[in-house]
Amino acid sequence: MTSTTTNTQRDPHDRGVNRLVIRRALKRWTLEGSVATVQITLTSGVFQTAFAIYIGCNDFVIGLMAAIPALAGLLQLFSSAFADRIGGRKQIVCWASLVSRFLWIPMLLIPFVLRDQKLWVPTFLVLTGAASVLANIAAPLWMAWMSDLVPADHRGRYFGIRNMYAGFTGMTVSIAGGYFLDATTKHKHLSEPIALGILFAVGTVFAVFSFLLANSSPDVELRKSTGTFGSERRTVVSTLQYYMRPFSDRNYSRVMLFYAGIIVAQSVAGQYFVVNQLKYLHLTYTAFQLLNAVAGLSSLMIMPLWGYLIDKYGNKPILIISCFLVLIPPFLWLFASPDSIPGLWMMSKSHHLLISYSKLDILLLNTIAGMGWAGVGSTQFNLTIGAAPSDDRPVYVGAINALTGICGGIAPLMGGLLLTAMHGVHFSNHGLIRNGYHVLFIISGVLRGLSMLVLKDIKEPGSNSASFVLTQLKGSKPLASISNIRALTRPGSADKRQRAAENLAKLKNPVAVEELLGSLDDVSLLVREKAALALGEIGDSRAVTVLMQKLSDPSSGISSEAAIALGKIGDKSAFAALSAAAQLGPPQRQVAAVNALGMMRDVRVPGVLKSLINSADISVRTQAVRALAECEDAQCESVFIDRIAKEDDPAVVSILGEGLGRFGSSSAIPILMRTIYGSESVTVKRTLFNAIGSLAGGRDAFYPMLALDSYARDETVSKVLMAVQRKFRRSAISGSVSNERASIRSKQALRAYVASDWPNMIVRLCQVAEFIKPLRTQEIQAELAPFMVLNLACSAEFLESADADLALLCVFCVSVIIEQSRTIEPTGFN
Repeated sequence: MTSTTTNTQRDPHDRGVNRLVIRRALKRWTLEGSVATVQITLTSGVFQTAFAIYIGCNDFVIGLMAAIPALAGLLQLFSSAFADRIGGRKQIVCWASLVSRFLWIPMLLIPFVLRDQKLWVPTFLVLTGAASVLANIAAPLWMAWMSDLVPADHRGRYFGIRNMYAGFTGMTVSIAGGYFLDATTKHKHLSEPIALGILFAVGTVFAVFSFLLANSSPDVELRKSTGTFGSERRTVVSTLQYYMRPFSDRNYSRVMLFYAGIIVAQSVAGQYFVVNQLKYLHLTYTAFQLLNAVAGLSSLMIMPLWGYLIDKYGNKPILIISCFLVLIPPFLWLFASPDSIPGLWMMSKSHHLLISYSKLDILLLNTIAGMGWAGVGSTQFNLTIGAAPSDDRPVYVGAINALTGICGGIAPLMGGLLLTAMHGVHFSNHGLIRNGYHVLFIISGVLRGLSMLVLKDIKEPGSNSASFVLTQLKGSKPLASISNIRALTRPGSADKRQRAAENLAKLKNPVAVEELLGSLDDVSLLVREKAALALGEIGDSRAVTVLMQKLSDPSSGISSEAAIALGKIGDKSAFAALSAAAQLGPPQRQVAAVNALGMMRDVRVPGVLKSLINSADISVRTQAVRALAECEDAQCESVFIDRIAKEDDPAVVSILGEGLGRFGSSSAIPILMRTIYGSESVTVKRTLFNAIGSLAGGRDAFYPMLALDSYARDETVSKVLMAVQRKFRRSAISGSVSNERASIRSKQALRAYVASDWPNMIVRLCQVAEFIKPLRTQEIQAELAPFMVLNLACSAEFLESADADLALLCVFCVSVIIEQSRTIEPTGFN
C-alpha cells in the first residue's frame, strides 16, 4: 500500500473496538463474501440474462438492464454524505443490502403473477432499478467500513483471500446452477421460468445468511468529515464545493478517469459476451458455466499472488500488468465460432478424436481474463481508498462510484443501440467479424487499451514500476515462491521456516528479498543462516546494506553466511566491509570474507588477498591462496612462486601449484619441479605435475594422460612413441642418417618405458626433441616451456629421482612439440 494510506490509517482499537474482535469480524466478513457470492451468482450473469431473454428482452433492453445498476451508482455520493452526517454505517449497509436482494422474489414471480406479457419487461426493469438503488446506497459505506477494519498494509492479502474463497464459491455454484437448468429444462422436468425461479429463491435464502453475518460484525465509529456535514470544521463550505472536492484533486481525478474508462470498455460489451455464447455459439448452460469456471479457477490461482504483490510493490504496477491481460480476450472472441461438438472434444463414429478449437479458444481467453480481472478487482478497492484522504474518504468513494456509475450506465445503452443499428447489416460467415457482437468486442478491446494511457500519470507513493515487478517475477515460479514466503513469515516451527528459506534459495526469486531480510533476525540461528545464504543465491543488491550490518555484528551469529552472500551478490559497495572482515578476526569470519572477495570481480581484490597470503592462520592462508588463484591475475605469479618456496602445508602447496598452472609462465617450471621432489604427498606431486603440463601444453592439457590407469597409460605412451618413430622413419627414407638415429632413439625410449627405466627413457626423449629444436626457431621460442621441462628432467638434479609421472610428462612434452611443428625435417644429430 502507499505510504499515504499507511500514515492516515486509523487504528479501530483507538475508537473503542478491540483488535481481537476485529480479527474475528474479518473472518466473518470472509465467510460473508462467500455466502453473498451464492446469491449474486444465482441472480446475475448467465442466469439473469437467460431470464431476461425468456421474458422478451431484446439486445437494447439487455443493454438497459446492464445500465440500470451502473446509473444507480450516482446515489453512492449522497449515501456517503448521509452516513457522514449520522456517524454510522452498519445498519444502512446491512438492511439496504438485504432488501435489495429480497427484491428478486417479486422478480421471479413476474411470469406467474402478471398475465399481460407486455408488463413483464417494464416490471423487471423497475425491480432491477430498485434493487440497484439499494445496493448502491450500501456499497460506498461498506467500502469505508472495511477500510477502517482492515489494516492498510494487509488489504491486498486480506481481499485476495476473501476474493479467492468467494471466487471458488461462485465457480462451484455457477456450474451446479447451469447443470440444474440443463437437467431440468432439457428433459422437460421443469419449465425454464420455474427452474430459474428456484435458483433465484435459493439465492435469496443465502442473502439472509449474508445479512446475519454482516449484522454480527462490529461497527467502527465514523470520524466526522471536515466537509459540509461535519461538525469539526470551523469554516462553512458550500455543498457544491464539498461534492466537487474529489474532482479538484488532480491525482484522484486521474484515478476516477481511469476506472471510468475501464468501466466503459468493459460495459459496452459486457452482457453481450454472455448473449454471444447463448445465441450465436449455442452453448448449453452447463458448457457455458464450465468454460466460464476456467476464468474463476485462474482468478483463484492468481489471487494470492496479486494480493501479495499489491502489499509488496503497490497497486499501480499490478494494475498495469492486469490491464495488459484484460486487453487480450476481446480479440480472442473473434476466433470462436459455432461447431457441432458439444464439449471440448468428441469421438467420431470412426473413432477419430474431434477437437473443438472454438472452445479451446474460449478456455484460453477465459484463463487470461480471469487472471487480468482478478488483478484489476484486487487493486480497485485499495487504489480507490488509498488515493483518498481519510477524513473525506466517503465523499471521494462516492464520487468515483458515481462517475463510474454514469459511465457504466451509458456504455451498455450505447452497445445496445449499436447492436440495434446493425440488425440489418450482413456479415460474412468466413471473416473474423461475423456478427454485431464481434464489432462490440473490438470496440471493447480498443477502449481498454486507451484507458491504460491514463495509468501512467497516476501517482502512488511507495509503489514500484510494472517493469520492476516483472523483472522480479521473470524466470521464477511466483506461486511456489509465495507459498514459501508465507511459510517463512507465518508462525510455525523453525524446521518449516528453514526449509522455506532453502526452497527460496533454489527458486532464486527476488520477490522474497524483503521477507528473507526480515528472517535475518529470526530467533533460530539455522533460519538466519539459511536466509542469508538464500539472499546470496538470489543476488539482489537490495540485500547488501543489511548483510553488511550482519557481517560486522558478531552477535548476529551469521557473519560468515553474510560474507558468503555478499560475495555471491558481487556488489562493489560491499568491498570495504569484506576487506575489513578479511583482515580482522575471528578466523572463521576471515575465511568467509576472503572467500567472498574471491567471488567479486573487482580490481582491488588481489591487493587485499596478497596481504593475507602469508597469514599465520592456516585456514585464512589457504582460503586467501585459493581466492587469489581464482582471480587468475598474472601479476600474482611472483607472489605464488615466493610463497611456494616457503610453504610447508601440503594443501596450500597444492593450491599454489594449481594457481601457477592457471596464470603462470615457463619461469615457474623450475620451482614447481623442485617442489615436486621436495614433497612426500602423492596428491601434491600429481597436482604439480598437472600444473607443469598446463604451462607446457595448455590449461589441463596433461590432465587426461595423468588421470589414465596403468593399462591405458601404457597404450597411450606406446601410441605417441610409435607415431614419433614413423615420422622420423619416413624422413629417413630420403637418406638422412640423423633421422634414422632419431627413429632409433624413439624406439629405445619405448623399450626403456617397458622396462620402467625412467632415467634412460627421459634421456632418449630429450635426444628426440633435439631433432626438432633447430628448425622452427620463432615457434620454438614461443613454445619454450616443453623444451624447458625436458632439459630440466635430463639434468642430474632430477634425473636421479625420475619416476613414472615425470617420464609421462616428458612424453607429453614431446607430443606437444611435434604437434606444434608443421613439418619435421631433422638436420643432424651428434
